[in-house]
Formats: sequence, C-alpha cells, structure tokens
Amino acid sequence: MDQKTDSPFEKSFMRVLITGGMGVIGSFVAEKFVREGHRPVLYARHKDENLIRDILNRVDIELGDILDLPRLLQVIKAHRITHIVHTAAFVGALSQANPALSVQVNVMGTLNVLEAARLFEVQRVVYTSAKGVYGDVRGEYAHPTYKPLPEEHAKNPVRIYDAAKFMGENMGQFYLDHYGIDFIALRFSTTYGPGKTARHGKMGVTSAIVENPFYGKPFRMTQGGEQRDDFVYNKDAALGVYQACLAKDLKQRVFNIGTGVGITMRDFARVIQSYLPQADIEIGPGLNYLDSPTSYYSVYDISKARAELDYQPQFDLARGISDYLEILKQTA
Repeated sequence: MDQKTDSPFEKSFMRVLITGGMGVIGSFVAEKFVREGHRPVLYARHKDENLIRDILNRVDIELGDILDLPRLLQVIKAHRITHIVHTAAFVGALSQANPALSVQVNVMGTLNVLEAARLFEVQRVVYTSAKGVYGDVRGEYAHPTYKPLPEEHAKNPVRIYDAAKFMGENMGQFYLDHYGIDFIALRFSTTYGPGKTARHGKMGVTSAIVENPFYGKPFRMTQGGEQRDDFVYNKDAALGVYQACLAKDLKQRVFNIGTGVGITMRDFARVIQSYLPQADIEIGPGLNYLDSPTSYYSVYDISKARAELDYQPQFDLARGISDYLEILKQTA
C-alpha cells in the first residue's frame, strides 16, 4: 500500500519480534511483515514450520519461553528489536482446564514482555487480546438487532483465558501510564483461517466448516444456523496488527479488529458450496452455534480502527473462503 510521506501511517523500518510467531495468528502476522519488506523474529517454545513454510528463509526463529525473561531479553538485545507483537498465549480448552498455568503464561508471560520492552526501550508493543473480554453479550448488541459493539462496552470476562487477556490489557495501560511504553491492544472478533482446527479444538468450528468439505468429509452442526457473528479472516487480523505497528498520534489504545458485518454459519455453507458443489454440510436452526452458556456473538464497531489505524478489512466472506481454499490446495 503506497503512502504519502506526510501520512501518519508512513511505512518505516521495523525490527519486530512476534511471540507465538509460528502460531495461528502469529504466522499470518509474520507473513504480512515479510510481504511488507521486513524480516521478523519469531519467538516460540517449539519449532513448528507448518504455517510458515513459504517464508522460512525470510524470518529468524528464536526458541524460548515468554516465562523466561532472561532469554527474552537476550533475543531482544541480539536482534535490536524495535517492536513487539505479543500473540503467544495458552488457549482453548487447555487454558480452561489448567487455570494456574493459564494465568502463569497469559498474565506473567505478558508482564515479562512488557518488562522486556521497558528495559530495552522498545518503540511499541502490540498485544493481541480477545473478544471474550466483553463476556456475555446481550440486549441491543445481540440477536436480533446486533447494534455494533464498541470498545467502551462493559467488560465481563467469564473464562480464565478471557480474564487473563483483560488483565494483559490493564497491565499494558499501566506500563503506558507509568513507564511510557507505547502499548496497543487489539480485540479480534471471531477469526477463521488455516490452523485453527488442529490448535483451537471446538473453537475452531469456523475452520472445520471449510476444511471438512475440502478433504471430502461431512460437516454437521446441530444448531446455530441463524446466529450472526463478526467473522474476520486471519489475513485481516494480521493487517490490523501491522497497521497498529505503524499508527501514530493515537487517541486511544484499545481497538476492535473485525469486519463490522454480521454473518451466519449458513452464509459460510452457501459460499463454500459455491466453490465446492459436492460439499456435505448440514447446519441446524436457531442460535448459539458454539452451544455455549455464554453468548460471545456480536458485530463489532470498527470505526475507531478505521480512523486511527487506517484499518480497512480486505476480505469479505467470499474472498476469505476463496483464499483459505487456495492455501489448502497449496499445502495438500
């Protein structure tokens, strides 16, 4: 994207460290930085090349744990890191089943990232938060009206993962207020794209509905065909991160990253069947496609991200699924 020289989003050199850089979101963030001419450093506990095969020769990989502050400091110093994108987290059912470890990784690990940024005067930390910080979404922001949900909406996290993510936001604000650490938090709407099925379990249903038909398997969902939600493709989530690294003169520090459009799982099915006519998909009626006691469904207000981050989603549902299927073809 060409930018004028006086733009607040002017492209500049970044030496970025991506924690969890081989994960579901981290890998797409890494790809985005590579496409923009940067060479990111991917920091993770284990080497897993499955989602980064196309960019292996254009990234640096450093193994380490975000709970290991000395190792984190060593990597930041060695690579002269200017920006940190913190995507590493203990997620899904494992997080809920192991609250102590979840808090240790998702809270203390984030604290280590912020402390490392303070000690080495990193220019900016971009933190990937979660829609779960809003907790149970009801009333005018839920079915059937779906008023766009703003960042100012009440925060009532239910799961231990969501509570830890909200704590991370608050810690980032503390480091901004007391130490001047340039901190931004991004709350993604429901993401979809390669990798979620294997790594996020039941929460990866938006990937299963694409991948099952692609591999000739049926997809069954007993309920939720009328439930609207804001589904953001992983490449747009990565775009939000990249734009957050560029943005200047910010008025706020927390942004919704989604599409601002309500989509149903039956919309997913229709688009998939337009590309894969033999796709065997059945979705039951009603709401709550995740069959969850908490209503996490909403349509985001992304006006602040548009205005302050210059974030403009590039993938509607048809383009997102088309791109997803193309990636599956290339890796099959």
